[in-house]
Amino acid sequence: MSMTTNAGMTLYHRQLNRETGFYEYVRRFIPGVHWYTDQKIAVQEKGIKSADIYKIRIPAGELKDYVLPEEYAALTKEERASKWTMDNQDLFAKGECILESIKSAADLEKHHYTYGSVNSWSDNRFGGSPHIRIGGTA
Repeated sequence: MSMTTNAGMTLYHRQLNRETGFYEYVRRFIPGVHWYTDQKIAVQEKGIKSADIYKIRIPAGELKDYVLPEEYAALTKEERASKWTMDNQDLFAKGECILESIKSAADLEKHHYTYGSVNSWSDNRFGGSPHIRIGGTA
């Protein structure tokens, strides 16, 4: 069963804290995001396994202060406070997530959010419908 909706998204960008050496997630709410959800079913030796597949489009109008990951990585901590980015291994939750800080996907699951991990993304800010496209799975 597939489903298409328009809803906001809370993005948790995974980044290395240069001071501690540990990864942390930086939260950003993005309204007006287009979601497409489908389900992938695989038959394996131990039974049937299913997973939600997400295709998310962020329209150009919602990309204020967005920079490419390599540009974001070069910014100072102070400069990063006013910018945002996304990359593979980031986490996302459907709607506005109230959790300001998370340590892993388990935090989103514990609060029963519809969530997933970014597996791929593309910068499509050209043509008649400019956007960023995210591919992810639950």
